[in-house]
Amino acid sequence: MSTSQPSLTPMYVKVLYSLGQAGWNLVNSCFMLLLIYFYIPPEIEAGDMFPEYVERRFIFLSFTVVGLLMFAGTIISAITDVIMGPLSDKAKFKFGRRRTFLVIAFIPLALFTFTSFYPLTDTKSIANIIWLSVSVIGFNIFLSVYVTPYNGLLAELGHTQKDRVVLSTLLALTWGIGFMAANTIFALKSYVANLFHINQAHAFQYLILLFCLLAVLLMALPIIFVNEDKYCKKTAPAEGNPFQQMIDVLKITKFRRYMFVELFYWFSTQFLQLGIAYYVTVLMGLSEQYTSIVIIGAAVGAFITFPIVVPLTEKYDKKKLLLISFALFSLLFIAILYIDKMHLPIWLLIAIVIVLNAFPMAIFGILPMALVSDMAVEDAANTGKSRSATFYGIKFFIMKIGLSLTGLIFPTLLVLGKSTSNSTGIRLTAVIGLIGSLVAMILMSKVELPKLDEEVTISKPM
Repeated sequence: MSTSQPSLTPMYVKVLYSLGQAGWNLVNSCFMLLLIYFYIPPEIEAGDMFPEYVERRFIFLSFTVVGLLMFAGTIISAITDVIMGPLSDKAKFKFGRRRTFLVIAFIPLALFTFTSFYPLTDTKSIANIIWLSVSVIGFNIFLSVYVTPYNGLLAELGHTQKDRVVLSTLLALTWGIGFMAANTIFALKSYVANLFHINQAHAFQYLILLFCLLAVLLMALPIIFVNEDKYCKKTAPAEGNPFQQMIDVLKITKFRRYMFVELFYWFSTQFLQLGIAYYVTVLMGLSEQYTSIVIIGAAVGAFITFPIVVPLTEKYDKKKLLLISFALFSLLFIAILYIDKMHLPIWLLIAIVIVLNAFPMAIFGILPMALVSDMAVEDAANTGKSRSATFYGIKFFIMKIGLSLTGLIFPTLLVLGKSTSNSTGIRLTAVIGLIGSLVAMILMSKVELPKLDEEVTISKPM
């Protein structure tokens, strides 16, 4: 390892780095949260909003076309994640072992998001299925090529535990910006349709195009402004077989145990994110515009909570804060299950959902990234190898296994009932989300936190 030290990363570089996350999560939220809604909308609107571009019924066992494609695409992305981590760790590109991959991926990632929402015909056809299949595969591959090296920069730009929590907080904030921006589509769709005298489907697609163009600009910022030679910790590329690097990382007991927490957390939270439009329109009986209000309200609540997270991590360890968050997250699913039976004003029901989601959303947005970064730093101190992208590659592999399972199961449950007269399938999504959250909380109680004696000496900015 080189002994030369990097400059302290200025705040403006941290902010511009974090805005890359707003970009990739904007297209990721469009894809992961809106694709099912676009192809299998709630029955109360399915007749006059979107054409049936692909078959919505079961086509294989108990699964739908969209569910199977999302499952397959996410599995491909998960595999690409664990390959991209070691490849990025051992890369020797002059432009930067992380930024070079970002350059390769940022435009194709937005392009395949765009094509996923633009079927070739307005009726069910094999051509639409093939087109969607190519788009799903392309999106998931280039998502990994961008995101895994991007997250590898976190442990290298953050020189102390506190610095990494600050970076993780910025990433959580910009993740929320991307997430909220994608979900404004529910409020903007009708406005755009009326303004330009077009149908709901075309309005939806034009907004997706706008989001993709914005995402390209945001994803370009880390490429332009994050100088790895100047700001990142100087470490030699992690030599050796990439698969052996992954095996060595997975031998770390605390990391391996934490990956099971990640699996059930992402499995659970995806049910909430995919289900919110259905919970609002079917269980609460509100128009779809309220979906944006609930989502943005929860995100704003999380943003308000962000400033207290850093002080909380100085007073309490990350494990306790995560356990409290899982408990609140479980209560949220219970509230959703009974929300149509609570004879309360609509504003109070919305407030319950927002309040129960705000603190967990802030904690889950910040601490998991910081915790994995701490584990990568501890490993580098013990082994002399910088393998941060491998840690994040495995993390995102596990995350996508959880997401893929939800993406496969969720559309199947909807077929069992997604209307006001039959909400069985929608309620089952909340039940399974609750179970996943409780399992994650139990597993988190068994995780040991990393022990760090760092604070890395850094030079002043040049």
